[in-house]
Amino acid sequence: MYLYFNYSGSGSLRWYVKVSRKGRRIGISEEYGTPAFDAAYDAGVAALGGVLRMRRVKGMATPDQPERRYLYVDVSQRGQVRYYVQLRNKLPKIRIKADYGTTEFDAEVDAAVAGQITLYGNEGDYINAQKQRNEERPALPNTPARPGTLRWYWNGYRQSDHWLGDLSVGQEGLAESTRLQRTGLIESILPENGEKPFAVLTRKVIKAEMKARTPSQAGNLLSAVRGMIRWMIDEKHLDEEDDPTIGLKSGKAKASRETGGFVPWTEDDMARFRAKWPLGTEARLMFDILHYTFLRLGDAHRFGPPHLRQIVRKMAVQIATEKSQGNTTVTVPVHPEFAESLKAARAANIIGAEVFTGKFVCGRIQPMSKKAWAAKFKKYAVLAGVNEPKKSCHGVRKARAEVAAYADCTESQMMAMFGWTDPKMPAHYIAQANRERLGISGMEKIVTFDQGQSLVTSSEQTMRSRGVVAFPRGIVKGAQRTKG
Repeated sequence: MYLYFNYSGSGSLRWYVKVSRKGRRIGISEEYGTPAFDAAYDAGVAALGGVLRMRRVKGMATPDQPERRYLYVDVSQRGQVRYYVQLRNKLPKIRIKADYGTTEFDAEVDAAVAGQITLYGNEGDYINAQKQRNEERPALPNTPARPGTLRWYWNGYRQSDHWLGDLSVGQEGLAESTRLQRTGLIESILPENGEKPFAVLTRKVIKAEMKARTPSQAGNLLSAVRGMIRWMIDEKHLDEEDDPTIGLKSGKAKASRETGGFVPWTEDDMARFRAKWPLGTEARLMFDILHYTFLRLGDAHRFGPPHLRQIVRKMAVQIATEKSQGNTTVTVPVHPEFAESLKAARAANIIGAEVFTGKFVCGRIQPMSKKAWAAKFKKYAVLAGVNEPKKSCHGVRKARAEVAAYADCTESQMMAMFGWTDPKMPAHYIAQANRERLGISGMEKIVTFDQGQSLVTSSEQTMRSRGVVAFPRGIVKGAQRTKG
């Protein structure tokens, strides 16, 4: 606000308007709190070239959030209504200065959303940007669920060995991240169907729910429903032939094949990152962990000195993978260049006792969540110029898997290094490398053949220019036989 007051020499209160610190001021003689006072204030601000601002009223309600995704509104301490674009929490806020509801406002929002997705987003954000904001999900009832309802089965599933795991009965259970994801997916359909019998979850209903989502989200929903149904079948709550998900396909696999999933980093990307972040920096250490240990994000964020062990007189990385819930151990000898990176990081005093990289708290390196770790690495990648969508931590791992296949590593070797339990994964990379090698070797043969043909053609042209007639070999031999 531009409203100020002081006291005269006689002790009377005086109000005045002032826009700049050293600028002119205009006094207000009207009584404070009256419409005349407000009108005089507005006129004074306009006369001094200021911008009229809303005065904050105690208990002023924040306007309703816009329906558009990634567009938000709040009220400043001075009472200004502010619109801004933010892709996710803790990412930059882009202020929208045009008037709300105008074409200029929409154009500014479009440009801000596109810019933020380019820097921090992926293909899912492009889809979400076109959708309306989801309405707030109604809270589920606190009362016990009636037996036979969808919510009753859901509650039973979450307390079962299928969900929590029990190795004594052969159930590994679900990882914490998978539980969180499936909880959100299943509970999104409970407000409407949770108090109804399970029979309402027909094939038609599931298909309609899947169509309302992206192929990836539809695939995750189908997996979540099938997980609960497998438990119901094992507990004799449902017959196998009554499974409503039989024959349903989400299109997730096809979408993954078409998009290729996460994009592998190229040699140029890696060179650009190394040039920006030298040895001894946190960014370089995070990259080298991904590049030389081949760990997934769920393991890289908690990787630290306790996971370095001496194995057959060699220092190696040995860590039980998060994805397997500790049932699969990755063993990778320490790469010489990774040893140099660790040495430089220790010299720079950026390594923690429990984890190599994390958040700096009270003079110590503390572990951080994998989402925060991934966001920090993405920030460093963007600053290095590697800001393409879908190029993330996993892209470094995929690039190294391609290198392993080109280096003629066997399926068993790749499974041991990358923590895979299914030979289909290394077989995919090996087949891709073999196919590319065959294409290269085939082209080399064609080039050699074409060069040989060019030599034969040039020699024939030289002979003709000298008046020498070259007969085909078969004709010469036939003439000799006739002559004899």
